Amino acid sequence: MVTVLIPQPLRTLTDGESVLTAEGHNVRAVIRDLAPRYPELADRLMDGSKIGRGISLAINGDVVSTGLITRVPEGAEIAIVPQISGGSRDYRPAVNTAIEAVKPCR
Repeated sequence: MVTVLIPQPLRTLTDGESVLTAEGHNVRAVIRDLAPRYPELADRLMDGSKIGRGISLAINGDVVSTGLITRVPEGAEIAIVPQISGGSRDYRPAVNTAIEAVKPCR
């Protein structure tokens, strides 16, 4: 049995649950074990043969780098970490232009 920690933004896919339990010897097997109970979560976590876009996973605090085949030890804790993205265009050129336009006071 492993513990899966669900972050706030994904709890709408788990009926509000923040901690789930699942079985599986690797990441793919754990997600497949969750799928019958939480199909939308499984779809978000797995995109074909890869971990879902915008998602990172950490097993016992170590970020998964080998994808769905990553071994999951018995009793492990898997944290789902939505990747942070966003922002907008680079405003530095506009800011630099505005700074250059300001004349020092004398």
